Amino acid sequence: MDVTHILDELCAGLSCGTLPDYDCNHGVRMRVFTNASPADLDVVLQNAHNAGFADYAENRLENNRYVTLYRGTVQAHAYYIPAEQTLRVIADGFTAPFPCAAKETERRCTTTLWMIETDHTYIDCGMCFVLRCADGSFFVIDSGHFLQVNDHKRLYRFLRERTPGGENVVINGWFITHAHDDHVCKMMDFLAEQHRDVVIEALYFNTVCPNHRDSHFWGEGNRAIMRRFEQTALNSGLPIVKLHSGQRFCIRDLMIDVLCTHEDVYPRSLENYNDCSTVLMIETQGCRICIPGDAGAEESDSMTTRFSQQTLHCDVMQQSHHGHLGTSVEFYQSANAGLLLFPNTQIIFDEDLPRYEANRAAIALADTYHISSNGTVEVPLPYTKGCETVLPDETFENFDRIQALWGYTYTPQRKQQLFDEFLRRSGLPPMTEIKP
Repeated sequence: MDVTHILDELCAGLSCGTLPDYDCNHGVRMRVFTNASPADLDVVLQNAHNAGFADYAENRLENNRYVTLYRGTVQAHAYYIPAEQTLRVIADGFTAPFPCAAKETERRCTTTLWMIETDHTYIDCGMCFVLRCADGSFFVIDSGHFLQVNDHKRLYRFLRERTPGGENVVINGWFITHAHDDHVCKMMDFLAEQHRDVVIEALYFNTVCPNHRDSHFWGEGNRAIMRRFEQTALNSGLPIVKLHSGQRFCIRDLMIDVLCTHEDVYPRSLENYNDCSTVLMIETQGCRICIPGDAGAEESDSMTTRFSQQTLHCDVMQQSHHGHLGTSVEFYQSANAGLLLFPNTQIIFDEDLPRYEANRAAIALADTYHISSNGTVEVPLPYTKGCETVLPDETFENFDRIQALWGYTYTPQRKQQLFDEFLRRSGLPPMTEIKP
């Protein structure tokens, strides 16, 4: 759907500076105005009402105002950022409406967050989180890498074991931070399994166009995964909610704010594909959980420019980009999280920590942290210091295969140390030599 004419309707009469339109992907287009004022947002809203759009939802994060409207199946979303004096207007002819009203949820179980131990046998990257809501349904975040071969089956078993027998597994939403292979591949495999006892209510994401002006930086392999993911989502027949900044949506006992998307980086460079991550702040049971995906410097700067600790503070933080180079010291200081969750391996964590000041700053402020390769972490919510438990470690690195694939080498002493620690975490009896 060409929505340029809809943007023309919405933006009629604005005299502030404007940038070239941004093709957001899948019938979604954005126009950005510079040197704008709050009155310019009012003009857009009046134009929308005159053009037959009806108010759908409004959210305020500090002094930033976000408004979503609908006309038929077309969404208009506009937001004004005082710190930047920017007005962004989005015409979206693609998305399903997001659930904006909180509903009372029957409590059947403890609201719980898990950082899943993705299989690091062959690769160090991969991320999957699961939030069980009060009614026993699940909000899933990302999935894992294609080299985590059976993790879609492990995820199914994990959800099945936590759903009463005779009932369908209900995934009330599957959120994808961005379309890197270590975040989306196992979701695609899970959908291909077509489990008859699994209900998936909607997919949530905001992926960037594979033909973006900066896509030549990303490599053909990444672009191929992006296209495959988008086609899988479209072919699934599931409702797809394309999230935009400032939107607040509610699922069961979760209230979720979208803090940032790739649309906020424009007109700056997206050379670093990680800055395509959609960043969420999830609030439930009086607890705040921040999910930045792999957000990097550009998105980090956007958020610290727009928000203070009032918005960025959280109790639990998924450490950006697995604890590699991600968000800034300032971002983590504003978040001031008590519990840090690193979707990473112990090996890479130990190598990265001396390199990245931001991770050291976050750890210095936190009560504790956990690394996903060491076992699935279970956090009953609300989070309190020491409430989490770590389930037995299930997988161990295949060092020969890792060296063949990636060129990583480790001393025999280091490998033996890691193996002994794995045996201790897994509850297996000690052995005298590595048997990965």
